[in-house]
Amino acid sequence: LTTVSGFMGRVNLFVNSFATTTPSGGFIEVKGSASKPLEKKTIAVLGGGGYLGAYLFGYLQRASSIYGTGLGLGTRSAPRLVCATSTASLALNKVLSQHFILAYAGEQHVKVTDMSSVNSIVSHLRGYSAVVIGTMYALEPRPAPSTYGKSPNDKTLEFYLDKPRKSGPELDDLDTHCKIFENTLEACERCNIQHVFVVETPYTTRTEDGENYGPSFYEKLKEFKALESTYIRLDGELDTCGVSHTYDKGVQSLLTVESNDAYVDPTTTILPDDDTNKKIYREDLAAFLCQTIQSLDWSKSRCLTIGNGGDWKYARKVGITGFERSRVWCANSHVYAERLA
Repeated sequence: LTTVSGFMGRVNLFVNSFATTTPSGGFIEVKGSASKPLEKKTIAVLGGGGYLGAYLFGYLQRASSIYGTGLGLGTRSAPRLVCATSTASLALNKVLSQHFILAYAGEQHVKVTDMSSVNSIVSHLRGYSAVVIGTMYALEPRPAPSTYGKSPNDKTLEFYLDKPRKSGPELDDLDTHCKIFENTLEACERCNIQHVFVVETPYTTRTEDGENYGPSFYEKLKEFKALESTYIRLDGELDTCGVSHTYDKGVQSLLTVESNDAYVDPTTTILPDDDTNKKIYREDLAAFLCQTIQSLDWSKSRCLTIGNGGDWKYARKVGITGFERSRVWCANSHVYAERLA
């Protein structure tokens, strides 16, 4: 990794222009996209109209413009949002403009996709290096786009990672969730996707009937033996940092990371609403996911359980100013790089 004397240390104070540096000037071992920064990897996010997915898209978009992350445009527009209707594109850009300093995802970044068709998914994932998907999305009925070849009165389901626009998915939609998940994995296999990053959403483990469908999704993922994957479980409910959070304030809390390849269900899977100590910020989870893509070896599969390690006492309360802002994809992302090393 090449550094510039005198310049590197200054940027490190605001981390992170190079994915493997710390504020003290040290280096963190990485084995993901950042291990070969000249080989630009391209990422597609499914369900990026949801708040978590949109925040992840924003971090990926910034990281793709910064050397050292191993992420970039390549021969495609990256990152890419895969969604069902144009509604998701509008929701994504609302998050980008507010939390990523007027960032924007143009038409070249968005592909409206019929998730009931494997061929449709394949056509929009072909050529990409990795994808980020959910297990059970938040679903919202919307008018079907004309590109689906349906009548104006037909409906489709927009899918969001993870926060719904109106209400959560009904249990009656379980078959739909399973079909979207299986179709996506089949498309990834046909596209020779190098790695699939799976977020086990709260809807998967905290259903109205008390069931945890996580093991079923994890076992289905393992059936696709041609795919290497990282399956991420959440030991805690999701929350938000607030409307004032931006990428240049960055990491606000510590996250615990445990290997869980056997899919051991944590005893705290279902938490009371007032258990604030176990809540995981969506903004921090998105940053963690972006760092995971850069840090973890894509040639191996794994299951990780992520939990709340408490608020970070050095978290920024105000954003970075000046030219450093253009050198940062997420302030203090080295905190998660160290956890993943």
